[in-house]
Amino acid sequence: MPTLVVGQEFTNSEVRVISIDTFDVELTTFKFDSIITSNTNRILVGQYEDDYFGEIKSSSYFELNGSNFNIDDEAVIDSVGLILGYDKYFYNDTTRVSTINIHVLTDFLESDDQAFYNTSNVPYSQIPTTTFEYYPEPNSDSLYIPLPINFGNNIFQAIVDEIDDNDDLIQTFKGITLQPGQQDDASITGFSKRSEKTYVRFYYKVPQEDGSDERTFDLYINPNPISCFNKIKNTVPNPDLEDLTNQEININSTATNNISYYQSGTGYTTRIRFPTIRNVLDITGEGTVLSAFLHLKPKKSSYSDLLPIIDSLSLYVVDQNNTISDQITHSYGGAYAIINSNNEEFNELYYNIPVLRYIDRKLYQSPLIDDALILIPKDNNSTVSRILFSDTYLNEGYTTKLIITYALYENEDD
Repeated sequence: MPTLVVGQEFTNSEVRVISIDTFDVELTTFKFDSIITSNTNRILVGQYEDDYFGEIKSSSYFELNGSNFNIDDEAVIDSVGLILGYDKYFYNDTTRVSTINIHVLTDFLESDDQAFYNTSNVPYSQIPTTTFEYYPEPNSDSLYIPLPINFGNNIFQAIVDEIDDNDDLIQTFKGITLQPGQQDDASITGFSKRSEKTYVRFYYKVPQEDGSDERTFDLYINPNPISCFNKIKNTVPNPDLEDLTNQEININSTATNNISYYQSGTGYTTRIRFPTIRNVLDITGEGTVLSAFLHLKPKKSSYSDLLPIIDSLSLYVVDQNNTISDQITHSYGGAYAIINSNNEEFNELYYNIPVLRYIDRKLYQSPLIDDALILIPKDNNSTVSRILFSDTYLNEGYTTKLIITYALYENEDD
């Protein structure tokens, strides 16, 4: 063990600093019952097959508003289309054809608790207004989807004849949902909810003495937070995950081929415990933990350019029911899991996670509470990105481990 003699306050002591990495790291997977998805700025639509999570599907529901309804009585519609502004996010293979089915909502977007979730349902007409196939181009500006003229004309004429404000509009036209094709195995693509990026545009003419005046009229997504949400689910789950039917169920990584699961949007989350951490108190002599870092290893070959690794994850604490109870912070702000990729070519890519605050809490907690750490990115409710974590038993080179730096004070007079 290395010996280090430190400052004047320890003039009567010798300090030995030791590094310990033999603590147990327990990984389990659970699934949140629901995640609020109505408070984001992203529309998510698409479907793909995932080797670990099964069939992943996202559909979007939203209500439309207009800024004014002053359309000339003589106006005649030419065409109508939905413009979806890309917001650069995508997941999986955009070189495959994706499908968007546009359906009309048959009920209002209303919620008793002022929120919609990844599990929420709003009824809609089962016959699509239109079906559109396309290759996603996330780095482009927008996607234009032509809508049937009869669909557009019904709404347009109602606006001309009887709709004076958004309350009238919602009574006539409750909104639309974007549904992926049932057989799609392509990608999930993000579009912006902002009014300047995504809207339904009506192209129309107003007759004039010397011809006609061409104009447009737009309906955009209602900015009210509960007027748009994404329904995100895995419709055909991996058999390893089938038993996660409520939030309080945990499946140990030893039962799932030595990996644990995380996926944003669907609710799958890895729970992290250190069941033997209090063994450090058995070390003879007076000491203190100077630092504690968890090196959490993503499973080899589980990430790629199409399925990129997530960087910068926030640390939270969940209780015995897997309800979030706290966020781990430091004096300078939140604690984050950051990818260390210095030795990626030697398969040493891992999350470096400062856990000293949590370790200190567990060492002196009385009574001892069955809580645990989880890692969540800031866009947990607006993406479908995944991470597969290797536990300490999965032999893929560099492994998951907790590394404690411990200072042991030894009195020179002893």
